[in-house]
Amino acid sequence: MPIKKPAPHLLNSVKLKYAKKHLARKKSASYDVSLNLTPMIDMFVTLVIFLLMTFSTSGEILFIQKDIELPKAEKSDTLEQAPVVIIGAGQVVIEGQSVGKMDDIAEDENFEIADLSERLNNLKRNYQSLHPNQQFSGQIIIQGDKQIPFRVLKKVMFTCTSVGYTNINFAVLPTGGAQKKPAESAG
Repeated sequence: MPIKKPAPHLLNSVKLKYAKKHLARKKSASYDVSLNLTPMIDMFVTLVIFLLMTFSTSGEILFIQKDIELPKAEKSDTLEQAPVVIIGAGQVVIEGQSVGKMDDIAEDENFEIADLSERLNNLKRNYQSLHPNQQFSGQIIIQGDKQIPFRVLKKVMFTCTSVGYTNINFAVLPTGGAQKKPAESAG
């Protein structure tokens, strides 16, 4: 086969009107296009393996607020699912709802925090109605900044125990470098 000089040769002898008609007829024609499935299946297998490796069956129990610095503890266990009381940023919050400001709670003469007590009673009733055959464990997690006043912490703990939440756990950061998740201290 002889080597030819490169030049435009496609539709060189075809008039433009003929090409428009010819291409207009071809639009309605169906094309047989094969799809190579092997790379797509490889990609989906890789994606499924990645998602399975990063999946956590326990879920996130505790979200650490950015303005709260958790205390550190040498001995700790992993937390179990329970209501979370957050003490920090000038207020006391349970399950995302504020139940009082720290300054007001510290100055109040009563040891029981009324709004917190009411909210905990509602959570306890909800648990008992959802789990009628199970005994109430009375477990609660306190996530407090390490700089909170002890008077506020004492009132929160008193309120929790008076309502029936006697199994109090504190969210802490373990000092052993192996764990990165917040843990509970023996409380």
